[in-house]
Amino acid sequence: MPYTLLIASADEAQRTFTAAQLDADGHTVYASDSPSSTVAKLSAHAIDVILLGGLQHRADSPTLLRAIRAGEHRRIHPGQPVVTIGAADELSALRAYEAGSDHHLADDASYMLLRAVLLTVARRALQDVAQRDIQIGDLHIDTAAKTAIYHGEPIRLSRREYDVLLTMASEPAKVFSRADLARAVWGSSAPLSGRTIDSHVSRLRHRLTDAGATGLVANSWGRGWALLDPMRPRHED
Repeated sequence: MPYTLLIASADEAQRTFTAAQLDADGHTVYASDSPSSTVAKLSAHAIDVILLGGLQHRADSPTLLRAIRAGEHRRIHPGQPVVTIGAADELSALRAYEAGSDHHLADDASYMLLRAVLLTVARRALQDVAQRDIQIGDLHIDTAAKTAIYHGEPIRLSRREYDVLLTMASEPAKVFSRADLARAVWGSSAPLSGRTIDSHVSRLRHRLTDAGATGLVANSWGRGWALLDPMRPRHED
């Protein structure tokens, strides 16, 4: 399976050789040589895996990796798969993993090993994405990033609103009572009034409506709410 890869390294010979080999294997390859160009490429393209070598200064690569993991770049997912390349000693490997590397390779690793590691990390990342994503019609929920998107546009939600949405999305046609939501979102021992839960559901409904998802939260009178109306016929295309 072909992947889209980014080689980030100030070593031109390393970039050129690795890019040529990956291109010959059928992958789409981008290259960068500085933190700013790496961020620009990651922001502009859907990169499956970054191959992160040394950049302009020794601290550039770990600093950039920590910033990505901390979510400091809005257009780059904090879970972006990264394979680092650097010194082979244990301390260098440890520092790479502490910065957020998914796999660390020595500078002198063969292309065959590098290719095997890249493909393994990419395959694992795709499996993780499938497990963490919830798709309900045009509503997309990323449980790792804790974000909700409708028709490609992010929905601004508070933490509690997101938790209510995620709980309902776990079983979209189930009617969740106040007690169900209280247990799932606030914890069973939380002293909550029904009005508090009603208020959060109401605000969530308004947020979804403002994003264009009108009528997504269905009210089942006297019972609770469902993300999809269990009484509304749904037709297969």
